[in-house]
Amino acid sequence: MIEIDFKKGDGLIPVIIQEASTNEVLMLGYMNRESWEKTLETKKASFWSRSRKKIWVKGETSGNFQEIKEIYLDCDGDTLLLKVDQIGGAACHTGFKTCFHQRFEKGQWKVSGKRIFDPKEVYGK
Repeated sequence: MIEIDFKKGDGLIPVIIQEASTNEVLMLGYMNRESWEKTLETKKASFWSRSRKKIWVKGETSGNFQEIKEIYLDCDGDTLLLKVDQIGGAACHTGFKTCFHQRFEKGQWKVSGKRIFDPKEVYGK
């Protein structure tokens, strides 16, 4: 039986987040063992913030939670795929539905999609 291998990436593994109903990729985050256990306990996606050096529950500030529907582990045991219901409509801290809202087209980046919320209003930044 395969297990999650937290040893490969200094205790962190990448986690791909997909909208369960559409399979749209919403974001990429990182988990350590503690955030993994919190995710299992709460059924809400929790991550390790590499910049803040702490665990955070997706949506704890914005209200845009990710409720876990399915969890997959890759064949090497070092990457997770979470299929979620995106509560609140936006996965990206910049206010877009997906963090992948910039498309490379004709040699330049163009915004794809529309902003769902203003991050200044939500985060005060």
